[in-house]
Formats: sequence, C-alpha cells, structure tokens
Amino acid sequence: MPLALHGVVVRTDGTAITVNIGEDPADPVFCITDLLPHLGAEQMEKTAAKLIAQFSTIEKLYEDIDAADVSERIKKKLSDERDNAFLSKELARIDTHVPLDISLTGRTYDTSGFLPELYMTLSRLGLKSIIKKLDLKPQENTGAAEDKGFFDDKNTVICADPKELRAALSDMSGMISLWLDVNEDGYIHAAVSDGKSAYCAEGGDELLAVLKPALENESIKKAVCMIKPAMTALANKTEINGIIFDCAIAAYLDDPSRGVDIETLAAYYLGVYLTDDAQAAQLSLFDSEPKSDKAAKYALIIHALYDILSKKIEENSQHELYYDIELPLVKVLSSMETLGFTLDTAELKKFGAMLSERIAELEAVIYEQAGEEFNINSPKQLGVILFEKLGMKGSKKTKSGYSTKADILEKLAPKHKIVRDVLEYRSYQKLKSTYCDSLAALVDPKTNRIHTTFHQTVTVTGRLSSSDPNLQNIPTRTALGRELRRMFAAADGCVLVDADYSQIELRVLAHLSGDEAMIEAFNSGEDIHAVTASRILGIPINELTREERASAKAINFGIVYGMGEYSLSQDLGISFAEAKRYMDEYFNKYSGVRDFMNNTKAEAHKNGYVKTMLGRIRYIPELNSQNANLRAFGERAAMNTPVQGSAADIIKLAMVRVYNRLKEDGLRAKLMLQVHDELIIEAPEEELEAVSALLKHEMENAIRLSVPLVADTASGKSWYDAK
Repeated sequence: MPLALHGVVVRTDGTAITVNIGEDPADPVFCITDLLPHLGAEQMEKTAAKLIAQFSTIEKLYEDIDAADVSERIKKKLSDERDNAFLSKELARIDTHVPLDISLTGRTYDTSGFLPELYMTLSRLGLKSIIKKLDLKPQENTGAAEDKGFFDDKNTVICADPKELRAALSDMSGMISLWLDVNEDGYIHAAVSDGKSAYCAEGGDELLAVLKPALENESIKKAVCMIKPAMTALANKTEINGIIFDCAIAAYLDDPSRGVDIETLAAYYLGVYLTDDAQAAQLSLFDSEPKSDKAAKYALIIHALYDILSKKIEENSQHELYYDIELPLVKVLSSMETLGFTLDTAELKKFGAMLSERIAELEAVIYEQAGEEFNINSPKQLGVILFEKLGMKGSKKTKSGYSTKADILEKLAPKHKIVRDVLEYRSYQKLKSTYCDSLAALVDPKTNRIHTTFHQTVTVTGRLSSSDPNLQNIPTRTALGRELRRMFAAADGCVLVDADYSQIELRVLAHLSGDEAMIEAFNSGEDIHAVTASRILGIPINELTREERASAKAINFGIVYGMGEYSLSQDLGISFAEAKRYMDEYFNKYSGVRDFMNNTKAEAHKNGYVKTMLGRIRYIPELNSQNANLRAFGERAAMNTPVQGSAADIIKLAMVRVYNRLKEDGLRAKLMLQVHDELIIEAPEEELEAVSALLKHEMENAIRLSVPLVADTASGKSWYDAK
C-alpha cells in the first residue's frame, strides 16, 4: 500500500535527502527546470510548468519533443540533455520496494530525544526549516545564543535620515561590525554596530556620501560578512578599507560544505533564526519590507559571529591561511571583477559565422549518409539512425531509446564516418551556443569588457570558481576551442602577461609524500613524465616513445585525482590487467607516494576530515557510508584533497603577493584573471619586462617546498598569444 511521506531522511553517513511523495510514490514528480539552467528563474518555472501541462510525464515529452510548445533553442537544450533527464528522474525516484521490518502507519516521532549532532548535520545541509520545526538546538559548547534572548539586551534603530547613521558612527569606538548590501541600481542597505546597538539606513548617493569617509578610513576596523559583492558594486565610487574580518570566509574555512549566507551562520553558530521560511531566508533585503531593522540585526549578528569565528580560526590552526591568504584575497578578487576582460566582439561574430557555416555543411553530409533528414540533436532519432537503420553495434536499447553519449560514439568513430561527423557537429554546436552566442551578450556596454564573478566560498577543495561567464571553462583541449582565446584581448596600449605553474600538483605531491625519487627528479630538472615512464617500463629515457611518455603522464596526474585501475584502462585504451600492472609498478617505484596515500586515507577514516599544507579542512562524511561506491568516492577525495587543496592555497597566496607587489612598485598593471594554476595580468606595454619578472618571482616564491616551484611566463596582445 503506497504511503504519503513528507520530510527529511538523515542517513547514517551524515548525508540527507528530502522526501516529498504523493499518493503514488511509483511516479514522483520530475522537475524539468533542472534541464533549463540558462533561463531566468521565473521563465524557467513557467516553461517547465507549460511542458508538464502539455505532456504530463517526461517520457511523453521525449516521445514527441518536436511538438513541444517551446522555442527551438529550448528544444535543443532538452534534446542535448535527454540522457541526464532520465538519469535525474531515476536518481530522484524513491525505491518503494525496500523490505522494512517496521510499519510507518500511525508512527509518531518524539523530537525531545534528538541529539545536538542532528542539529549540526541539518545545519551543514542548510535545512533550517527542519531545524526550526523540530526545535533542535546546537551543542552547548558551541557558544550559541538562544534565539529568544539574543536581541533582548540589544538595541536596533532605523535611521530615517542618513545623517543619523553618521552620528551613530562617530559615537562608536573600537571595532565596528558593518553590513552592506548594494543592488544593481546602486541602492544601498547599510548597518553598523558596536555589538550592543545597531543603526541601519537605506538610500542611494546621499547614504553613500555619509558612509564614504568611514568606509575609506583604514583606522576604523570593520567586521563584515560576504563583503565582496558590495565592494565590487561600489568600486568606482569608493573603497572599503579597514576590513579585519569577514565571517563568511571564516565559516567557509571552518567547514567548506556548509552555506555561508548570514542567516545560515546565525542559525548554526548562534541559534538565531530570523525567518521561519527557508526560502525567505535566501531573499535579499531588497525583497523584504521597506524600513525594516533586518540590516541592523545582521550587524549585531556579525559582531557576535566575529567572537566565535575568530576563535575557530585559531583552534583550527588556520591563522596564516585566513589572515594572509583568504581575507586579503577578497579585495584582490573584487579588483579583478571590476577590471574585467576586453572581448573582441567583431572577431567573435566572424568566428560564430564560420561555425554556423560548418554546422550547415556537416548537417548536409550527415543527412546524406543517413539517407534522410532527422534531428541530429535528438538522441532518440540519432539512435534509431545509427543502431537500427545503419545497424551499428555498441548501444543497447532501453525504454528511453539508445544512448548516444560521447563515450559510446567515440568508440564507434574509428569505424564509421557518420559518427565522426556527428561528434564534430556536436563540438561546433557547443562552441557556438555556449560561447559565441552567449559571450557577446555579457559584454558590459559601459566598459566594453566582460566582468566575471569569482566565487571564493563554493568549492570544498579551496579552488576558486567563476560564473557569468565562467572564464575558467574556456575550451583548451581542441585547436578550434583554443581559437576562442583570440577573442580575449588586451586594451589598447597594453599587453597580457601570462604565467602558469608547471605541474604544481605533482610538485606538491612530491613535497607532501617526501618520495625521494620524485623529489630527485624535480630537483634535477628532469621531465617527470619521462622519468616515470622509464622507471615503470624499464626503458631508458632517450628510448621512450611519445605514447609511452603520455601513458606515464596519465598515471602521474591520475594518482593526484585518486584514479583507479579501471579508469586508467579506459583513459589509455588498455586492458584492466595491464592498467593494474602499470599502477603496481608506479607504487613500487614511488613507494613514498603509496605510503602517503595510504596514511592519508587512514587518517581520514580516523578523523573524518583531511587538511592541506596550510590547514584548510575538508570533512568527508562519505567515508562512513554503508554504500561502497560512496566510501570509494570518500577515499579518493581524502587522497586528492591535500594535494589539490594545497595547490589552490599556493596560487591564492601568489595572487595576493602579486597584487600587493604591483601596488608597492607603483605599476599600472593589474591582475586580471585566475584560471586554476594560471594568472593573467594586463600591463601597459612599457611595463612588460618588469611585470613579467615580478609575476614569475612572486609565483615561484609564494611558498617554499622541498622541490622548486616553476612558473612559465609568456605575453601577447590576446589570451591565445600569451599562452
């Protein structure tokens, strides 16, 4: 008998899923909005609702996708993501056939016995409404304040006149907490607090004029929370100096898997809930009632969070990581966002036209080989052509049709020209739709540059990410994809200076593992991939083939990412047995690496987390999972995070040092972009030599390892030329 369930299930491994099943759990609702990330939230919801109303199920949608009442662009998106759509539905489906030795009928739950650990788990997952519903409290030793009493002895004042805020600021001494929220139109919500009283105001240029002296005053020490968006929004009007603490950055270091918005931090560390509704908690002040004291409460919360989180930083031995790297990096990233990157839209348009022409040519060729016209972007129609009409072998038919994923087609490509043409068609389509059609639309008409947004508190490894657009994802693997970098150019009279760390993750691995053979190879300046191939295969370096070196390279980098024998066999196109032999030989020759990996894995199982060289923490709850695949993932994460995370720490430290040196030396050059192990500076042509030397020096001396850090530099008028 089907059961209607609503709530949350917390697994024994610490992860959780939300459950929302209607009267027929065999047919859970599938959210089509997952397939439409390029649309705005409101448009996405309307489009998904329209499709659900028209077809009722995802199966019926894909049976007749051409009849969908949406634009061709959305049809293409749906067709491209067909496999992911059915996978998403399968992952979302609740298995109702699991044998249970208890009955849920009539069962109620006594929440009084819930342990504080459940509060911590739900907080980490951002499930604030469940915490409120169950009236859970944090552990007593977290220093948390009771929700009902937190504001009782504090005063919040709404300033009708911005001048009242100036008067309040002048009466405050010592550190102040500052809340600043700026929308796209420059409208500001601001609040300041000394920890006992808080004053808030809202307005435009008049309010900014009042705040400007205090914002720019370095001697007024300020604690903030997620200040970078405001810093970037006001970059052309004022600087924000004197920031000694950002609660969002500190909380990210305490646990990178938890949300860092101020309401999540208030609930987790203080037990203070400002909203009952989890969705409302994500709303900006600009969406809330006008003239509220919410900003003032935020300022009070920041003051309290500072006391707790500053102690956390010291307890976690993260003083250097926080105060020397992450906190100063906020200003560096804001500066890079403000500068932006010049995009040659005329050349981009020509490139897009060339792609369109080639796409049309490939369509004609594919139709001719197929003997009919069909929707190449439809996996179902393509599967029928390849595996039924043309009789190819390599994909089994399921309820949703044949899979035409890239890995399947790549195996068929050497034998069938039409498959090679389809793969080429897909690559051209992706370049055009993902880059040519979207990048030009993101150019700021005021600056004629593209301004990406860098995210400092998103990844669990410490790496930066970017969006709108994601400039860290510009294609590099194919010659055609690399052509896109020609469109990113230096401003008139300037040149791009590019520096890229050479094999930084392998150098970090050599340092952390202390493996003598690997350290010796790096210190002697030898080709680490050739050395590895020679040691594994027993062949002198000067007799190695290009393929043998490439195999060793795959192993070297695969080790960093926790690659196993199966993945290696797939990557190299060799048997599992041969891949296992390669791996065994690798660890025999680099026994220090083997011991480091084993010890790291064991420590992770013992502690539940791993750390980087500079103390960055990553908790790995998957290590305790009863699911073997999840445990294996957790072990891979445990082995590769210290290496990847340490490399991320080093490049961030280099960014801060480069930014400071450019200012100290009085250079006009500015740091423009970071792409994982690569830094790009836009410099006046006359500063080229000085900036190249500065960039190389600061990157190579950011930190001292047992092996040298090497940064390869280049320059040019475009990103392509500089690489």
